[in-house]
Amino acid sequence: MSPTMQLTAHLHGTRLVVTPAGRLDSLNAPELEQKLTADVDSGHHDLVLDLSALDYISSKGLSALLSVGKKVKRHDGRMVLAGLSDHVHQVVMISGFERIFEIYPSVDAALSAA
Repeated sequence: MSPTMQLTAHLHGTRLVVTPAGRLDSLNAPELEQKLTADVDSGHHDLVLDLSALDYISSKGLSALLSVGKKVKRHDGRMVLAGLSDHVHQVVMISGFERIFEIYPSVDAALSAA
């Protein structure tokens, strides 16, 4: 991963919780997309993206999320966003992504929503 973003992931039951931290921009969006695509290809079709540690997201970052979201849907899976900071939430709303992804205030809320 780029030095501007760290990425952690863990399983919660059958759901994969992925937490990018830092900045999701044109420098590291392709890496994130490749990592998440590999997760989907290996059978993880229920993803929770914990964006609580994400300081910034660019249009390239949004595009990466959209691309992975489409792959998840092709497997009849689900990808949700959780814990968005005010800035990231504002970018997501302006971009219309609230119509594409379910958004939860926290990972716990996303995991409880089944």
